[in-house]
Amino acid sequence: MQATTRPPPAQKGERAASAYLHPYACFKCRKSFKRASRVEAVLPCPHCGGPSIGLTRKFKPPRKADVQQWRKVEALVRQGFLFWSLGEPYPETLAEVEAFAARHAGFLANERARNPAGYAQIEAALALL
Repeated sequence: MQATTRPPPAQKGERAASAYLHPYACFKCRKSFKRASRVEAVLPCPHCGGPSIGLTRKFKPPRKADVQQWRKVEALVRQGFLFWSLGEPYPETLAEVEAFAARHAGFLANERARNPAGYAQIEAALALL
């Protein structure tokens, strides 16, 4: 019986093993990159080696120079948001994140209960920042 191995992550310019590429965000260097699947909640950033968090395909990264928007994205991820469709737009500013999280507290609790290992990986990675 032959052991199965997982295909390596897709690199820029290569064909992905799955149909979709999923974004990972690095808050250390404020960059985003995509990989073939979102199996791992956290991957090392190919640019700086720091932790990068796997998000949904709905995530659109801010420009690297837009520090305020990267802080907002990090605050949302720290609350537990991985950029799903929620029926209302995500906050535009960092100041709006806390109220937004309070409105979606039940949803976040359900997501954390569905994927405790993934959220544990994310929290451990964010603790390194």
